[in-house]
Amino acid sequence: MNDPAILPAAPAGAGRDTRRSLFSRLARREPLAIDGLPATLATLGAGQMHVVYASASPARDAFFWQTAAAALAGPATVLSTRDAASLAATLRDHGVDIDRPGSTHAWANVCALRPVADRDGAQVLIEALDALAHQCAAPESQFFIEGAEAFFNWQDAAALAGQGARLAGWCAQHRYGVLMVTAPPGLGDDREHPELAAFQARFAGAAQLHQVRGQYHWEVAFWRAGDAVHGSQTLPLRFSAADHRLTVSGGTFESEIGEAGLLAPDEGRVIVSRDAMLHERVLPPAWQVVDNNEAAVAAARTSIAATVILDFSVNRDLETLAGQVHTLRLQCGEALKIIVREDAVAMRYESLMLNLGANRVIARQTSLAQVEAIVESLQGQVYSRPMPADYRTALAAVVHGEETGYVSSAHFVELVRSAVERSRVIQLPSVLIRLALMPEVAHVDALKDCHLRRAGDIVTASGDSLYVFFFACRLSDADAVCQRVFQRPLAELFQGEERYGDGRTITDALDALADEIETTPPPDYSGWLAINAEQPAAAPGRANGPTAQPVAAVPDAPDTPAGSPEPAAPIAGGLLPALETAARHDSAKPRAAPRRAPLPLKA
Repeated sequence: MNDPAILPAAPAGAGRDTRRSLFSRLARREPLAIDGLPATLATLGAGQMHVVYASASPARDAFFWQTAAAALAGPATVLSTRDAASLAATLRDHGVDIDRPGSTHAWANVCALRPVADRDGAQVLIEALDALAHQCAAPESQFFIEGAEAFFNWQDAAALAGQGARLAGWCAQHRYGVLMVTAPPGLGDDREHPELAAFQARFAGAAQLHQVRGQYHWEVAFWRAGDAVHGSQTLPLRFSAADHRLTVSGGTFESEIGEAGLLAPDEGRVIVSRDAMLHERVLPPAWQVVDNNEAAVAAARTSIAATVILDFSVNRDLETLAGQVHTLRLQCGEALKIIVREDAVAMRYESLMLNLGANRVIARQTSLAQVEAIVESLQGQVYSRPMPADYRTALAAVVHGEETGYVSSAHFVELVRSAVERSRVIQLPSVLIRLALMPEVAHVDALKDCHLRRAGDIVTASGDSLYVFFFACRLSDADAVCQRVFQRPLAELFQGEERYGDGRTITDALDALADEIETTPPPDYSGWLAINAEQPAAAPGRANGPTAQPVAAVPDAPDTPAGSPEPAAPIAGGLLPALETAARHDSAKPRAAPRRAPLPLKA
């Protein structure tokens, strides 16, 4: 890299003057490259060894290389296990062109670092530091080392502690400071690592730069500043929008939101599947448009806080989309924004996507301006829902049977129980409605007016009521769904209703229905309905008004918290009055005879 600067001649092996030289006293000490970091946590001193544990990430690159670039304006030495070309390119990206004369201080040095096979790594590192100290490093200057993982025996706690002690001893003996950024094996897992405590026991400071719930944090184990030792502090970090420099996040801003910073340098990036924007004429020029969902997933593979917009259309396989959303969330972390946009078809299982990692599901017919507003609203947010380890487990919760329409009462109880139990995994909402018939309305007449088309939506009759189950439906959508499925006004068929919208109340209602079926088994109308399916009703009523569009579920709607008391009683909707208490338990009233269906004339 740079040619080594030759220090003033001194006899080989002569002892060093341990007093601070005039040069070192006047040299400008650069703090760590984290704006807003307290001075007590940013001090680097001569004769002191500091370690920062950090896995490869934009935060690690910003921290180390911006610190190193600033230090190279003075007498400092930067060592990295990267190759020479990568070293030069990285420094150039951070404003230091080492190939240009005068770009660094005369006694600044940049060197590539390599371990030596079959030798103690720490000893090789100490010998390299010692050689640099004798040849070109200014007295009492600072060494910055990146990527020294291969120089230490992380598997042997005793050997590792000895290596750390020797390195700290070298710093104290020769009055050089060392800041080492490294990523030991297992960094970031949930296990404790007692071997690290012994390794850093003689250091002047130890900290970790890591990501917690989508946001980077500077976590200090201990840090020496003069005669004081500061420890056990954690500071949230963000990236400056201007130069992507790390800054301590205060959570507020003075004049504009940009002052709060970014979760990651790529937070402004938007990757869009072309299929999700087929009907748009003009897209924002900064958006990156790729061919399809698969290309969007590939483009976002290394993203941290970017936004990815995927398509859901009639030709899109739900299982494939679920796997893509889940994979992206696990690979990229909580700061990534994942949006699924409906195209020409409403997504029935919005809760599935939200539980697998999507931040939002955008309803069909949402304008591009609204889509842009949603993308903007997600900036700075992180995904915080718990996720299943295997997306197939959650997918099984939305797998419904092939039955649609009328089923026998006993089979109805079995199907609904199974659906409710499966849906507990992701708290998929469903609705069970008991509709109490008018005295003059027979079971079969009401059943003929009930046209269920979605798989998993079923109905049965028992006692004085119809029981309708809408799978993957919210209570707030039940009115619109009822108006679509019944061909006559509900008030002409039913005198009241009860709705059950959570797992416990649905189960309680099924228990009561099962007891009723055991006491008074209702008829099975399957055969009769099959025979009379094509015959028109004797007195068709008017429709329930214009067909309502499916109501998209509200993202991130509050679910019933775990452990909190759930409603124990059914509720009423907005179309029919609630049943009186006595009517809830009196279902044995005689039913009216079915209306006669007109017989076709013989040919």
